[in-house]
Amino acid sequence: MPNTASNITVLIETFAIQITAAVEAAMADKLQAALAGAFGASKKRGPGRPPKQISAAVTPVAAKPTPARKAAKATPKVARARKIQGQYLGALKSLSGANRAKVRAVARDQSVADAVKLALSLKKAKA
Repeated sequence: MPNTASNITVLIETFAIQITAAVEAAMADKLQAALAGAFGASKKRGPGRPPKQISAAVTPVAAKPTPARKAAKATPKVARARKIQGQYLGALKSLSGANRAKVRAVARDQSVADAVKLALSLKKAKA
């Protein structure tokens, strides 16, 4: 029986030493952080994105939110131009090299609509 009691005593003493060491290490870390903060050195960051800092000087307290603007409706002329531009870009994607250069030259010299027609014809000829 005396052997069991001495084993328990050794375990308790070892545990007390480990607890003391952990508390001292935590206090040393806190002291280092406090000193670093006092002298202006930045503390070591942990993983992840830092929290957003909101300054009272930057954000007005009584500012009213601006009302959301509705997007202006496109005129029929602008809508057609956007549609043709989208068709042109889509047609260019499917072409390569010399055919793409031909289509760009037609778009530059004649019109984008003619370039789309040429691109579609080149795409059909390729297939």
